[in-house]
Amino acid sequence: MDLIRQWFPNYTADLERVRQFWSGEGRYLISLTTNQAYYRQVFDDAEILRLAPLNLQAQSQAPGINLPSLFVDWGTISTAKYWGGTARFDSTGGHIFIDPVASTVADGLGLSPLPCDQPEMDAPHGVRLFKTICQKLETDALWLRSPDMQGPLNTAGLIVNQENLLMSLIDEKAQAHAFLERVTNFIIEYVGYLRQATQGHLCGNLWPYTFFPSDLGISFTEDLMPLLSPRLYQEFGLPCLKQLANALGGLHIHCCGAYGQHVRNLANADLPIKALEFHYPATTIEELEPLAGQVVLIPYILLNKTDRFTSVTDFYRHLIDQYGQKHRFWFACTADTPEYQDFARDYLE
Repeated sequence: MDLIRQWFPNYTADLERVRQFWSGEGRYLISLTTNQAYYRQVFDDAEILRLAPLNLQAQSQAPGINLPSLFVDWGTISTAKYWGGTARFDSTGGHIFIDPVASTVADGLGLSPLPCDQPEMDAPHGVRLFKTICQKLETDALWLRSPDMQGPLNTAGLIVNQENLLMSLIDEKAQAHAFLERVTNFIIEYVGYLRQATQGHLCGNLWPYTFFPSDLGISFTEDLMPLLSPRLYQEFGLPCLKQLANALGGLHIHCCGAYGQHVRNLANADLPIKALEFHYPATTIEELEPLAGQVVLIPYILLNKTDRFTSVTDFYRHLIDQYGQKHRFWFACTADTPEYQDFARDYLE
């Protein structure tokens, strides 16, 4: 018996609705993700295999558009690990980091990443867990979220000393371009491996909790963007995005910093940007005006940085009421809070 289809009886209709949304139909979607039977950043496969089905069953009870996906999350270092470096935990034992393997971009150009299917690396590890759970649940309806997908700039900043990488954008431009191109090519191969190994059942990154089938493109983190000037990002960031888009399709971008200074360049770059996450007030809805109608916005709010809104859902309701005819939104929330459950029930279309 296919337990996923039993737990998610609206699976087929919800998947079709998601695809229609990404094609431009509808003003917003709401999805809620549960933390019950939490198994993220667990480094014990047996425990993941025990908890993940319980999490999926709980997920099926949440309101909103919720499709079944497996998280394979071992920290923000999954792409950089292929290039070497030493992974380590911080003093609390709760956060995993990687020491840069190269001091300069010149050193980085002398490195070659391991093959994407190298058995001990995070991508094949995640695929093995995914296939095991599919067999356990007798399903063809489960999807995989990629191990943390850092974009080209972020991955480069984990391979090479980040300060030296940033300085190279000014002092060693040719080498910086060459290194970023190599890193981007690796990410393209990495996504291609995951697409093939899951038979197309790859549905986005670990964050945010949208559902983005990989035949539509790539979902990745672009958190180095706020550290660059518009000129430097146009010179070094946009070529990487174009390289990804040419190979993989649409771009679904996470950034939780202040990137309003780049919005005009993003809007004018002729890029297939499908979605942009933003965190108010680091980046504001007003700054995103040039992308209205082109890009799905995934909003969050830093309540400790503003007194304009009393809660996250107060902010969400404001966006729907004031901007819902101009912008398209995907509200990706936590299912375990009554506030979000009420919001989803009130605004489900």
